[in-house]
Amino acid sequence: MGTEKTIGYIYGLRGEPRPDQERFKALLSALGDPHRAFCSVHVAGTNGKGSTCAFLASILAAHGKKTGLYTSPYLERFNERMQIGGAPIGDDELTRAVERVRAAAEAIESAHGAIRPYEAITAAAFWWFARNGVETAVIETGVGGAGDATNVLCPSHVAITSISHDHTRRLGSRIEDIAREKAGIIKRGAFVAVHPQEKTVEDVLMGRVGQTGCRAHFIRPHDV
Repeated sequence: MGTEKTIGYIYGLRGEPRPDQERFKALLSALGDPHRAFCSVHVAGTNGKGSTCAFLASILAAHGKKTGLYTSPYLERFNERMQIGGAPIGDDELTRAVERVRAAAEAIESAHGAIRPYEAITAAAFWWFARNGVETAVIETGVGGAGDATNVLCPSHVAITSISHDHTRRLGSRIEDIAREKAGIIKRGAFVAVHPQEKTVEDVLMGRVGQTGCRAHFIRPHDV
């Protein structure tokens, strides 16, 4: 596959419109569970996710870590969605990664159904990071958090940016429901940093932190 065919394959996938983490876990298992090969920093929120991810990746790289970055969408080229050390994936590498994902997708389809474009992109990024010895990857959620494909990760650190109403048809119309969905990336053992939030949102996030027993820092407006 050339680059155009590679991207065409991804967006031509017609998996179930709703995410299915069991299917995605099966896909990753067929790839050798690449998401277990690196540490991760997981970022969710409504506003500021992309810039937060870019800052964190730059900080990690400046401290000598081989750092991956996975974000969406892209500014100019699809390849920008996955980077190592600030450099987007090359065309040949992208094709190789997606070919591996296609083979894995075909292997699990009879048992789990067809995969979705977002699952293919995410799996390709994880496989590429693992193949290239990434130490830590900064991963932006796609939509929400708890039900997002990226939530297979067990991150060492979690960042929650400003939360407001977004994707209400999928996440719900109540800000508490949206916050609860995004709080789903908070896992036991992670350190959590939270951007200043409105009181209702902060209460939901604090509840999740309490349930998981995580260490957390809630940034206050006067800290910014």
